[in-house]
Amino acid sequence: MMRVCILLLLLTGFTPVWAQSLKIYVHLDTSAREPLTGRLYVFSATDMSQSVQEPDPFNPAPTFYMDVKHWKAGSVQVLDSATPAFPVKLNRLTAGSYKFAAILDIDTAERNNTMTPGNWYSRDVQVEVKPGNAGEAHLYLERRIPERLFRENDSVKQVVMKSRLLSVFHKKDIFIKTAVVLPHGYAAGQQTQYPVVFVIPGWGGTHYDVLTRGPEKRYGFRTGKDKIYVYLNPETQTPFGLHAFVDSRVNGPWGKALVEELIPYLTEQYRISADPATHFIMGQSSGGYGALWLQLNYPKAFNGCWAVSPDPVDFSNFTGVNIYEKNANMYYDAKNVVRSFFIVNDKALSSIKDFAQFENFLGDGGQMQSFEAEFGLPDEHRRPRLLFNRETGIIDPRIVQAWKQYDMALFLLNNYKRLEKDLAGKVHVYAGAEDNFFLDKAVLLFKEKAQKVNAAVTVELIPAANHWSIWTEAFTSRVQQEMDARLR
Repeated sequence: MMRVCILLLLLTGFTPVWAQSLKIYVHLDTSAREPLTGRLYVFSATDMSQSVQEPDPFNPAPTFYMDVKHWKAGSVQVLDSATPAFPVKLNRLTAGSYKFAAILDIDTAERNNTMTPGNWYSRDVQVEVKPGNAGEAHLYLERRIPERLFRENDSVKQVVMKSRLLSVFHKKDIFIKTAVVLPHGYAAGQQTQYPVVFVIPGWGGTHYDVLTRGPEKRYGFRTGKDKIYVYLNPETQTPFGLHAFVDSRVNGPWGKALVEELIPYLTEQYRISADPATHFIMGQSSGGYGALWLQLNYPKAFNGCWAVSPDPVDFSNFTGVNIYEKNANMYYDAKNVVRSFFIVNDKALSSIKDFAQFENFLGDGGQMQSFEAEFGLPDEHRRPRLLFNRETGIIDPRIVQAWKQYDMALFLLNNYKRLEKDLAGKVHVYAGAEDNFFLDKAVLLFKEKAQKVNAAVTVELIPAANHWSIWTEAFTSRVQQEMDARLR
């Protein structure tokens, strides 16, 4: 699930103004070589000790946007009380100190990630808002986010492979990006063939993650038997939210491209064993769902999956909502009570309604839309059809029917007997018993359906763990031991 907190790397300036109906003037630097089209965001913060960040989706600071076309260098866009805003308009800001920063998102190929290379951004500007006094602030788009370099070394390599399957689907060149993490001693053991573990990260994760120590610690790269790890990027060229390497009618055949194109390519480039009995798939959150989906839909391609804190694996509890229920509503339960969302220490920090409506305000690429692209149908413009009305929360039963084939509990219930020979013992699904998004509830339902067909699967809730804290040293070690056991 999504946990966005991307720091804008902005310098801080100070401009004291007072505003009853504040106007924000955003200036495009004269260095812009051609007119720009995109979405202009202005983010805010009230903590003067911090730089402006992208808004917390569960408690967003006042956020504003303006769609611009053919914006010329040296000219100005003006945001005022009529500008789209969430949760309040400019003229409704409470009195106090604010910081504002602007960023122009001109990229249309990636999901709505304002830190995409090529986007323009401003310095922070501090503003004092005082009721009864009109004022203005000036932000200057004078910097661009640079291309991010992937710094290879002896044990970490970047792979960028053009996919024929995805390129045909999208009618343009589509590339799979990944990082290959080699075991110690790889260079010395010239004849050694290694098992391989494919890792699909959760929301916000990309193959650049391996340039930090986080993935190595979480997934246990250097523990257990020597293996090659392929850390996948589920956000490449996907405007509607990460695709999780699931074959989709909107995103395209990412799963098939992984199995039929990337795996053979990597096997040729690195000393990866060609035997599928040595191929594993694992993932966290949205990546956990992707890992389970790949194992169930390509059962002979992998010898085991580890789906951890997976996105809903049973749609009769989809983040707390039974979407199959008659007159189902994402926002309100049967008693017309607003549905809670993002639970921390038994307290709801948001609701599905607030979360979904803020995501809808920001534009393409949010978590709810990613589900619609991953599981649903395209409209006449190749955009994902909505599961639910963003104003009312009413769920469209026709879309629910289209989603059914992606309900992994139903898939297991209906197909396990046919696939038993290729699936028995391979499926491992884990969630924290205190998952922040109710994903543990769907995992329990998955377990119940698995028991109905006597499926040889491992499904377990980890006590006292939430969506993220499930990853402990002991849990990582357990996953590695289970993989190593499959290698025997």
